Amino acid sequence: MSMTLTRTRNRAPALVYGAVPQVNLLPPAERARREQALLARRWTVVVVAAVAVVLVAVLAAVLLERSAQSDLDAERSRTTALAGQVAAYQDVATATGEKATYEAKRAEGMKDDVNWVRVVGALQAVLPRGARIGGFDAVVGDASSIAAARAGTDGAAGLAPAVPAAARVGVTVKVTSMQPLDQRAIIGSFTHVPGVLGADMSNLASSSSASYVSTTSVYFDDSVLSHAYDGTSR
Repeated sequence: MSMTLTRTRNRAPALVYGAVPQVNLLPPAERARREQALLARRWTVVVVAAVAVVLVAVLAAVLLERSAQSDLDAERSRTTALAGQVAAYQDVATATGEKATYEAKRAEGMKDDVNWVRVVGALQAVLPRGARIGGFDAVVGDASSIAAARAGTDGAAGLAPAVPAAARVGVTVKVTSMQPLDQRAIIGSFTHVPGVLGADMSNLASSSSASYVSTTSVYFDDSVLSHAYDGTSR
């Protein structure tokens, strides 16, 4: 039976039974060298592990960068293709824009388009037998512009005739006849024409012993406009 004597701090040695006696015969320098070698191996493992982690992170970053660059290149190619398609249809877009501009200007310029054949024909149709329209002047616009033109034509500066507020077309017709003209009958006939808002006779004269001429102003509403270019044609 063996017996090992172990010293403890601040108390008497204790007896340990059954242990194998051990004696460390290595010199302190060797033990220090071995401890340093063990520590060096541990630090080597740590450094290698850290380098491996860094390499993996760098590799992952490179792969992500390549993937992102590939996606970017694909999107750039798609953008270039779309730009090429847009350029191919640029002429169509330009033509469409010019067409829209032309239609808008045409609608603005032709908003006062009047079917004069129908207007003058309607007035001629209600005249007494033997009377005919020898000529006419027309103004298209609002009531104030019609009144101003009528005042200038009659030579009555500053005296505007009574033009209906809803008038859009003013027609001054010269009616000739071989017989004396009934002023009231002519005005009454004109007022029965569809679209006429009113009429007044400004002049009645005899050009010769066998010819009589009357000048009558007739005012039409919006219905005589063709509306052929504003999308509301009737």
